[in-house]
Amino acid sequence: MLKRLCQCIGLSSLILVTNYGEMLGGGRDVRLHVPLALTGIVLAQITDILLLALVIFLLVSPWRNTRFYPWVRLLLAIGIPPYLIERNHTLIPYPVEGLVVFATMWAALLLLLMMVFPTWYARGLRLADAMGIFFAIFAFASIAQLLWVIRWTPKPQQYTASWNDVAQPIRDHPLLVWIVFDELSYDQVFEHRARDLELPGLDALRNQSTLFTNVQPVGRKTVRIIPSLLTGHTVDDFRFDYANQFSVHFEGQKGWHPLDGGHTIFGDAQHSGWRTAAVGWYNPYCSIYADAIDNCYWTNWDKIDGPMAQRKTFGRNVLAPLEHLLREAKSRTSADRAACSYDVHERLQTHLDLEQHAFQILRTDQADFIFLHFAIPHSPNIWSRIDDAYTQTCDSSYLDNLALADIEVSHVLKTLEASPRWKDTSLIVEGDHSWRIDLWNWLPAWTDEDDHAAHDTFDPRPAVLIHQAGQTAPQTNSAAWPLTNVHDVMQRIVRGQPVAY
Repeated sequence: MLKRLCQCIGLSSLILVTNYGEMLGGGRDVRLHVPLALTGIVLAQITDILLLALVIFLLVSPWRNTRFYPWVRLLLAIGIPPYLIERNHTLIPYPVEGLVVFATMWAALLLLLMMVFPTWYARGLRLADAMGIFFAIFAFASIAQLLWVIRWTPKPQQYTASWNDVAQPIRDHPLLVWIVFDELSYDQVFEHRARDLELPGLDALRNQSTLFTNVQPVGRKTVRIIPSLLTGHTVDDFRFDYANQFSVHFEGQKGWHPLDGGHTIFGDAQHSGWRTAAVGWYNPYCSIYADAIDNCYWTNWDKIDGPMAQRKTFGRNVLAPLEHLLREAKSRTSADRAACSYDVHERLQTHLDLEQHAFQILRTDQADFIFLHFAIPHSPNIWSRIDDAYTQTCDSSYLDNLALADIEVSHVLKTLEASPRWKDTSLIVEGDHSWRIDLWNWLPAWTDEDDHAAHDTFDPRPAVLIHQAGQTAPQTNSAAWPLTNVHDVMQRIVRGQPVAY
């Protein structure tokens, strides 16, 4: 009985591996992007593995001593391999096609062996039984790795400067505001904008800024791009240890370099006497760059693969993945849509949180160098142009999120232009990378409008607009312009040096 239960735990772990796979091996990518400890998430993942294993065990065990058990065993042998492939197809490094054909041929082969070659069929079942032991070993090794993640303690996600706590005199100092809209595409915003997409905020900024039409991207992943822009050197790999030390490998250089705020544009600004502030998504700005940011907040309330979310209760995080399995059994389309809507809801909470803290810093008007990293227009899409409001369902497109980014730009401009410092304000609005259609066009969130806008073509150029203090007319730079040049521009601004492109 214990052997069968362990095999069921092994099978359960494989069914659910897409929920917790990113936390195996230390969970670097998960730890780097969540603001709270992972204890509740880990325990919920382990609970799901054990609960599902118990359900499988209770469903199968009663048949063991009946005359129907050989048929039950045949049905399990027929169904388990195709189901595991379909369930975990996103983890397979090559396209999974023809699954129905495979399942049909696999069932036919097993029936043939059972009826014509019973000896070989019996050997196959013994092999499957042995594989169940290996599945159990995988399960317990996975549980051990999950428990290891519990020992990680994140650093605070927020700290405030004294000048942000109490009323201050009007600040008489130049201001630099640097805004990163995640996945902001030059092609979609300016070159091939959809006819029914209005972006008055970005157009207003463009009329008093320099637009860069041929930006050379620094990469495709935010986790590498942001430190590249902060340091001015291309990062091609990174490490994040359990002491929250973030180390990077610079392209063309040897060795690993521990990164802190002093080696970034934040440090340059502080050394020049500027007050620094950051509000950002996805990256732990307040732990990595704490020594050079006076006022900081970062967050990422997005769901963890599961679906689970850090701010959900333990019970909710246990039930959500199991409910998803039941929906999948009824309708894969319905399950995908429910998971997508869950994703939309959590991203909306992230965006509203970031927006609140970002505009608090802007309205306070005491920081001199402000960095804002918004989670839009990055999927999932949380705005509806039809309703002119946030959405809680999975029906919007990248164009809807572009419209939301434009609204944020309008609000930023209105806030900055109302400040006495506007004439001395430089503003940079950019994407960290362009719209990566290949990451999204196979997911349930992809819409017909996305498909039409994308034209099945990836344009790698992120949008970049730079408004220099006092600029009142549009300019265009069409030369090949590496995105890391943004760092050099900011460095010259904080040092009070002339900026030339």
